[in-house]
Amino acid sequence: MQRKVRFNFIDLAVVVGAIVLAAVVITRLGPASVRPIETRTVTFTVLVSRVPEVQARNMFRVGDTLYSPSGQPSGEIVDVRVRPSPVVLEDSGYFREGESRYFQEVLVTARGQATKVQNHYEIRGQTLQIGRQYSLATPRAVVNGTIVDVDLDTDS
Repeated sequence: MQRKVRFNFIDLAVVVGAIVLAAVVITRLGPASVRPIETRTVTFTVLVSRVPEVQARNMFRVGDTLYSPSGQPSGEIVDVRVRPSPVVLEDSGYFREGESRYFQEVLVTARGQATKVQNHYEIRGQTLQIGRQYSLATPRAVVNGTIVDVDLDTDS
């Protein structure tokens, strides 16, 4: 018994749909759609809070190389500032702001090549947005801090 193959309207719609989908994928993902990666030199400042005084003085040096969490070089330290950590003190039932005698804040300013990802820049997978956590790793210390300033250098 020989059976005749029937080709109906649904089969035609599936074949046409597959051809249209393939054409859309080729035109959207083809070589012409690839944009070059935008890189810029970025200077950013990271705040490391509540660091013991002795450790704060020895954690970072100007000229040290910063490393990403994966161990790749990601930037160079251009400035390090140490200041006392702010604390809230109680004085006769009133609260006031003072400075800690034991803990310091370290402001580390670094410069590196960042790539643009959607609406922000990243250095080796770490997002450069104010308020975000950032991992600072040097041969002397590995700490997490908060980004407090990001500046896109205009010379690059």
